[in-house]
Amino acid sequence: MAGTPSVTLSNFTGLDFNTILQADEAAAQVPIAALENQLVGVNTAISTLGTIQGDFTSLQSALATLNSSLTIPPTGVSVGANAPFAASVTGAPINGSYAVSVTQLASAQSAASQGYTSDSASVGDGTITVTIGGTATPITIESSNDTLDGVASAINAANLGVTAQVVNTGAPGAPFRLQITSNLTGSAQAFTIGASLTGGTAPDFTDSQIGPTDTSGVTGAASATVGGTYTGTLSQGYHFSVQTGGTIGVDPVTIAWTSDSGESGAITVPTGYTGQQLDVTDGVTLTLGAGTLNTGDTFGAAAFVPEISQAQNAVLQVGNQLITSATNQVTNAIPGVTLSLSGTGGPSVVTVSPDLSTEASQIADFVNAYNTAVQDTVNNTQALPQKTPPPLANDGGLRLTLFNLQAQLATLNLSSLGISVNQQTGALSFDQTKFATSVVTNPTAVNQTIGQLYNGLNPAVSQVVAPNTGLVATEIASDQQQTTQLAQQINNLSAQEQQQVQALQAEFAQIQAVVSTYQNLALLFQNSSSGSGSNSSSPGSNLSVTG
Repeated sequence: MAGTPSVTLSNFTGLDFNTILQADEAAAQVPIAALENQLVGVNTAISTLGTIQGDFTSLQSALATLNSSLTIPPTGVSVGANAPFAASVTGAPINGSYAVSVTQLASAQSAASQGYTSDSASVGDGTITVTIGGTATPITIESSNDTLDGVASAINAANLGVTAQVVNTGAPGAPFRLQITSNLTGSAQAFTIGASLTGGTAPDFTDSQIGPTDTSGVTGAASATVGGTYTGTLSQGYHFSVQTGGTIGVDPVTIAWTSDSGESGAITVPTGYTGQQLDVTDGVTLTLGAGTLNTGDTFGAAAFVPEISQAQNAVLQVGNQLITSATNQVTNAIPGVTLSLSGTGGPSVVTVSPDLSTEASQIADFVNAYNTAVQDTVNNTQALPQKTPPPLANDGGLRLTLFNLQAQLATLNLSSLGISVNQQTGALSFDQTKFATSVVTNPTAVNQTIGQLYNGLNPAVSQVVAPNTGLVATEIASDQQQTTQLAQQINNLSAQEQQQVQALQAEFAQIQAVVSTYQNLALLFQNSSSGSGSNSSSPGSNLSVTG
């Protein structure tokens, strides 16, 4: 092939494909980063609009509260010293003074059975009937629930409007009682309990009972039984202590007694005693059997009264009008006022009068809400020279709203409400002392200004916060649509970048394969030349082709 010029192919040493890929990726990231920055700005605008919407919602609420004071003026209530009740405004009371006396508190009925030795004592099987308001409900008692605890659970499970529980009174002999209490106060919640049980000791909610007698402290041989027909009004224990022991009927035996309520006395058992009942008090009797009682012996028993408390209404008098209430939260005595009864007594004076403190607080709330809405709007819409523009710098709608609000305020006599305007910042300030003077000297002007304030500002505020159609709602919806579009553009560019990277990687792989092929050919020619004895360049050098 003489006459053909030689062609040398470089071995491509030093070519960095990664650098080429990184440069390509960096170029592709420029538009993506710009879109991401734009997305951050739109999301910041959405968040800022949410803050401003909250500000204007608070302003709208403050305006509505002020406006409602025109139809329901704020009033306060006070009661005289040592009144057996508290009072609070819960409606729209008429100003004035009311003399109130409480003669009876409302209470829930509560009744308890006679005593039992344990909470697992058997009451027998059958039915227990609870009657409330003329409606009788039988409850089945059987082997699975025929104890005091079981009956209490069965009554509670019936959800009849009463609660049953077993109480340990600590009384001697039989401390456990089944107690049932109405869940509500008032005479209409009265109930009766009837039992038709066999095989045990049925609970009795009708009759007073005495006993059984606890004689665990008796060391002598004589028996002691406390019984009788109880006429007292308290459920309580009676405790006996032998002061002078001896043989019953032979020796004069002296026994001291006390009751849980503080009563006390002594009984002398005469010689010749033959087992007759000895009177103690309130129908309680003591009967002794033959044998001896030792000095220091003790015994005792309890007397049980079924009624713990009656179901009754509260009764009170306002002026010459008697009032009844099923609860001690009385709402029908003074219109717009709730009386919380805690005792009886009176008369006590209830005074209803204008609540200037509350009205002043409502005006202060309006001023604070207005200032917050204005300041947040200005900070987020007003661009300042040489500073980063705020999130809503191009929001002409909000700036127009501020202009309208300030224009409306300029037409009002705000001084009648104790409000003044800072002419430089537009912020409002409130002087409670000036308001108090104004509301006393010219209440008509106060009410007129409140009405004008609401009518002037509320339409503009409502246009900002109205759901779906309001200024903020529509701007947020537009911004959210923009975020969706930006996110889609970012996704598209990212996908294009990935495709381009994959294409470059494939192209580089092809080039690398071509290079590898030429290197192999160069090595083949080199080895061929070495085998024929001709001169050749060293391995790894250029490939030469001669014509």
